[in-house]
Amino acid sequence: MGTNMSLEDSIDVLSQSDRRPTEDINVKVVQGISSYDIICLGVGKGATAVYSNQASSSFALLRRSTKECILLIDIGLGSIYALQKYLEKSDVTPRQIFVSHNHTDHSGELPVYIANEALKSVVQVYCYTGVQSRLRQHRCAELESSTTDLLKNVKWIMCNESQVVELDSGDPNSKLKIRVQRSQHSELCGGFVLYENDQAILGFSGDSGFNEEFFKFLWTAPTILVDGRERSTYEHASFDEILSFYKTTSTQRRVFVYHYGLENEKPTFPIESISAVIPGQVIQLMLPQ
Repeated sequence: MGTNMSLEDSIDVLSQSDRRPTEDINVKVVQGISSYDIICLGVGKGATAVYSNQASSSFALLRRSTKECILLIDIGLGSIYALQKYLEKSDVTPRQIFVSHNHTDHSGELPVYIANEALKSVVQVYCYTGVQSRLRQHRCAELESSTTDLLKNVKWIMCNESQVVELDSGDPNSKLKIRVQRSQHSELCGGFVLYENDQAILGFSGDSGFNEEFFKFLWTAPTILVDGRERSTYEHASFDEILSFYKTTSTQRRVFVYHYGLENEKPTFPIESISAVIPGQVIQLMLPQ
């Protein structure tokens, strides 16, 4: 969901100088299989859920052996219903949530989810440094009017670019971590690379315009979920930019484009390794060498 970038927003844009060096983009990938799948819950743009009743862009990380939702990736409008629909359960409780930024199509259901779930157990919310204050003060402001302190059972885990942060996998043999970096967007926003036992298995862009350094970061994983639109803007990479960047790399990656809007607006690509993901699609995550 986009707005015009103000002078204040533009001061802290992405640059090579404020990023840690990324790993070599030309890491060789082999066909190992991780313990996890990703299921797409929605591909909607900012207004898609409101006007067309299709879920906002969001994903769920599932442990393949049990189908447990380990991580809900963004919690925009329609995401919780879609999670219940595709997992065929009415009582799905993710172990934790990653929220990329404080736009309705990425965090709109967070206060309702907290109001319903924080009385039962601790709700763990991961986000890029600075995003937490926006979510807490603005997105979740309605919770302050409750007679019950709903936020006392919310654990905010803030991730900066110098950290690799552990997730609760629920499995001692499968340790999960994420490394978060700021994306290129008008609203403060973060994407991440997910690791299983210190091996990168997934790159997630959040909302982001094309930025070469950020894309190199994402490309350290063998499977990438990337925000894409028909036309390029500061806030969203275009399909052509994603394709052009892929062609500059000498490594094979599986790239799944989301956030393109209505399901019937699904784009096509001339390269088999790039495709538009669709709601309900399950992606088996691979291990790098």
